[in-house]
Amino acid sequence: MKMKSLFALALTLSAVTAFAGEITIPKEVLDRHTNACPEFASNEYLQREAYQLPGSEYSPKGATLYVLGCEMYAYNSLEKAYIVSPWGEVTNVAVAEVAADGSIMATSDLMGAGYDAETKTLVTFQKGRGMGDCGSSATYQYSPENQRFVLIEARVKDSCDGEFESEWPVVYKK
Repeated sequence: MKMKSLFALALTLSAVTAFAGEITIPKEVLDRHTNACPEFASNEYLQREAYQLPGSEYSPKGATLYVLGCEMYAYNSLEKAYIVSPWGEVTNVAVAEVAADGSIMATSDLMGAGYDAETKTLVTFQKGRGMGDCGSSATYQYSPENQRFVLIEARVKDSCDGEFESEWPVVYKK
């Protein structure tokens, strides 16, 4: 995905969030999130989104994804996400994060996160510095059978060199 497209998606998701109506967040999700992100309750500008996830052969009803803001920085934001099953079970979303050297680690800290309901993908985008000449992005596809997000592509540009590329180097592709 081109950097301009990722940036446009991030702006669109931010705009949708800013004008979205109130969503009802289940108490267990709210308690977990407030424990992890104490500023959430007092900051009305932090992201609050809910999406219906697709069902599977074994669970046709589908789960609900909550993407909730945690912290805001000068040019990045930190979100956490939770999946609530049709039976009310809450799971923290953890994804694979790939570094420029190819190492992979699991994290529940999602930078610049947004969900695209049409493509059923979770996207993250993080600038290394304000001008946006370096950073990372990742795209995760939702798996209804496993009720988790699977990494399908990661891009990282470590060098903050003033050079703007239309696409950052791919460090992982499924």
